[in-house]
Amino acid sequence: MYTLIKFLHIFGAVLFLGNIMVTAMWKARADRTGDLATIAFAQRLVGLTDLAFTVPGAALIAVTGYAMAVRRPFPLHGLPWLEWGQGLYWVTVLLYLLVLVPIQRRLITVADAARRSGSLAPEFRRLSARWALWGGIATLLPLAALYLMVTKP
Repeated sequence: MYTLIKFLHIFGAVLFLGNIMVTAMWKARADRTGDLATIAFAQRLVGLTDLAFTVPGAALIAVTGYAMAVRRPFPLHGLPWLEWGQGLYWVTVLLYLLVLVPIQRRLITVADAARRSGSLAPEFRRLSARWALWGGIATLLPLAALYLMVTKP
């Protein structure tokens, strides 16, 4: 059973990290086209892929991580690599919920309005820059957590 839980944990990390990195790349590529229909389509897909991959991946990471700790058992405190890994994970989740999701929702609205009107508001570029900054941070933090979980320094 432990091996299955560990597999699901790693699968969750692949879904989570894979989606956030790939999504950032194709959103940036779509934005660079300047085509308003492509930009609006890409923005809607950011939200959709978060629901399809990022959220389930994040849930698998949390549920299976704590399930492994209970089954093994690993103490949840006293192991610096585990404490830091958990902390980085939860900070990432908070960044997504409190910063990135609201920006993404606004980007969808602005991009859809641009597609309808034929003109992209300057707000879109500002929001995209904020999304890229916070998204970059929200990518580096779980990568650091992954490093800690694998190497257990």
